[in-house]
Amino acid sequence: MKRKLLSRFILIATLVLLALWQLYPTYNLSRLNKQYDQSVEKLLTMVDLSKKDVKTALIDENLEALVVGHLKDKATEKETRQLAAKIQELDQRIFETEKKSIKRGLDLQGGTYLVYEINFPDFLSKLAKTSDEQFQTLLKEVDLESKQKDMEYFDVLVAKFHEKNIPLNRYFGKKGDSDNKILTFLRKEAEDAVDRSREVLVNRVDQFGVSEPTIVKQGNHRIVVELAGVQDVNRAKAVIGKTAQLEFKLLREPDYTSSILMKIDKVVKSRRLGALDSTKLAEVLQADSTAQDSAAKKKKVRSEAEVDLNELFGQNTPGQVKSGDTTLSVDKDMFEANPFLALLGNVGNMVAAPKQNMRAVDVILNYPEVKKVIPKDSQFLWANKPVNVKGKEWYFLYFVKRNPELTGDYIDDAQVQVSGGSSNRMSRAGQAEVHLSLNSEGGKKFARITGANVGKFLAIVLDNKVASAPRIKEKIPSGTARIDGLDDIQEAKDLQIVLRAGALPARLESIEERTVGPSLGKDSIQRGQYSALIGLALVVLFMMVYYKLSGAIADVALVLNIVFVMAVLAAFHATLTLPGVAGIILTIGMAVDANVLIFERIREELRSGKTIRAAIDAGYGRAFVTILDANITTLLTAVVLYQFGTGPIQGFAVTLMIGIIASMFTAIIVTRFIFDYITSKRELKQLSI
Repeated sequence: MKRKLLSRFILIATLVLLALWQLYPTYNLSRLNKQYDQSVEKLLTMVDLSKKDVKTALIDENLEALVVGHLKDKATEKETRQLAAKIQELDQRIFETEKKSIKRGLDLQGGTYLVYEINFPDFLSKLAKTSDEQFQTLLKEVDLESKQKDMEYFDVLVAKFHEKNIPLNRYFGKKGDSDNKILTFLRKEAEDAVDRSREVLVNRVDQFGVSEPTIVKQGNHRIVVELAGVQDVNRAKAVIGKTAQLEFKLLREPDYTSSILMKIDKVVKSRRLGALDSTKLAEVLQADSTAQDSAAKKKKVRSEAEVDLNELFGQNTPGQVKSGDTTLSVDKDMFEANPFLALLGNVGNMVAAPKQNMRAVDVILNYPEVKKVIPKDSQFLWANKPVNVKGKEWYFLYFVKRNPELTGDYIDDAQVQVSGGSSNRMSRAGQAEVHLSLNSEGGKKFARITGANVGKFLAIVLDNKVASAPRIKEKIPSGTARIDGLDDIQEAKDLQIVLRAGALPARLESIEERTVGPSLGKDSIQRGQYSALIGLALVVLFMMVYYKLSGAIADVALVLNIVFVMAVLAAFHATLTLPGVAGIILTIGMAVDANVLIFERIREELRSGKTIRAAIDAGYGRAFVTILDANITTLLTAVVLYQFGTGPIQGFAVTLMIGIIASMFTAIIVTRFIFDYITSKRELKQLSI
């Protein structure tokens, strides 16, 4: 008997110690958060900063330097710096401790909720073996109709193609493939793209610094992202949704670019004068003196004027330019003779356009006649950011080779650095940059490309926008490149995240976004805590009143049950949500059920005249099967909920499953051990039950 008691004691004591060890980080996190809040409040009384400033400085790891420049009293500099250093240390310890503690879900601490879906027109365009205007129009119609009628995209796609009497194999698969075969292929590719996108998002969010993100598939084409504690939804979307397709493309020679621009200008001019006869396009594009005049005029000082959009296009084409955006900034001396070139200007030695002209330029570049003028191996790309010239925003327009010399697939690492400036770049000193390291194969290619194109410009293109276009001064054998021109260190860090995580296989479209405020989380936590405490107090009180000392033993088991449930949640880094709290409260109610059954059996045995020792043995023995049956059925229900439920339902099911297993252990093993220990120490004349 003593040996059996000892082995049970060792088992229970070991589990309790393990549980407390698992729960310590959660307790420690609460203590650290309290210290952090108190320290930040004290710091704010000493410096002229806001909480948001402090948070941003902590991310940038420059809080100590920041506070020195915002002191309210110079005499407190030493104390303030020490306090800033302490806050920085606490922030790091909180970050490390959060990984080991019980996480709170979106509904408990607030955060960001996003639902993404593949952009099907973009995705199918990449899969198509060919593309034309009819195809693009069809894709847009399918996309619009599927959203309006809330129908599955591919069902609408098939119906639309059948309606137009177009076989799918015209654009997908091989000649002779049936629609069903192609449709199966497209569905599989779309689902695969979602799986790969989810992996990329997990990598990005991990580096974004969210302690316990939830990123799950919803159906076959959607991804749900829950970022607990993240309130800056725009920054989260910028990091998560960016495709981050990085390419290195050579710029075309300036003379070649000018010749193409002048050809486009001729097409636009002819189009304005009347319907352009495509058969005479070659004749129109023949060089004449006007071209030389245009080039000369383009180099002179721009004399700006505003014209209405209709003056350029002759009529406002519906859907091309939004109503209201009808004013263009043009060179008034050039507009009649060179309508397209008048939309552009020179910033430095580069071609650029005022921001208000960009849409009109895009419309012109997509004219069928203009597409024939632009060589197939070249394309126009805009800069990703404007430059400010005399209070007006201008965007560079780059003419680059269509095929990239190198892609981001060769990136080995990306690091944020602050520019130290150089003899010809002192204006950039102190600005954030992202330095790229290429792998060995990428390094060799980069060295070969830079060596063969010294003196030319190499555009670094991110998601079809030119981030920067430095001139190649010499061969670069080190396999490194740099992206500059970034606004601040935060933008550089976000870019570093997406470059490290890789590009998304398909463009994702945000179809739902919600920000849960912290006040809702605080209310939820308080209500959940109150509910749990009130439920626990009522159960404890009832057991002590109704079953006296035996009820108190059951209460000990109940408390241990809660400790074990929380410890298991912490051990598996589970996220505690509001449904999870409901599961714990339900577990509290169910935890004493087993002891109620056992105690009633013991009472029956005592009334039949058995001794206390025999009544306890019979009570546990006869009640065990009933307890096992009841808990197994509930456990199976929880398993079904977990298997077929999503999000909150799964959280509830997990908590319930853990609670059932823990309650069986505490109700049967722990309480039996206490009864056996008491009866082994002394002979009871009466059992308090």
